[in-house]
Amino acid sequence: MKLTSIVLALAASAGALTAAPALAGVTTERVGYGDLELTTPQGQAELQRRLNRAAWRVCLYDGDRSLRASDQTATCYRQARREVAVEVAQIVADRQLGG
Repeated sequence: MKLTSIVLALAASAGALTAAPALAGVTTERVGYGDLELTTPQGQAELQRRLNRAAWRVCLYDGDRSLRASDQTATCYRQARREVAVEVAQIVADRQLGG
């Protein structure tokens, strides 16, 4: 079964981002890519745009749904993008190899 989405998950208490299923106290957003041709630069760029938007949405609020300070949001965003970068690279490489 091929994966067709990436999950951004932000642990509300620790602020740790993981690519894991939703858990209690965790803000998540699923980013679909099943409709993208990831072997092309255009498809990869669109996936990055989707991940950027999702990371901002996940990081904008804390676990209490209170707006985070801008520096906290920016730190969370950078961490979210770093954490998911490896997963994205693996998915793209798999698609390029015909997987």
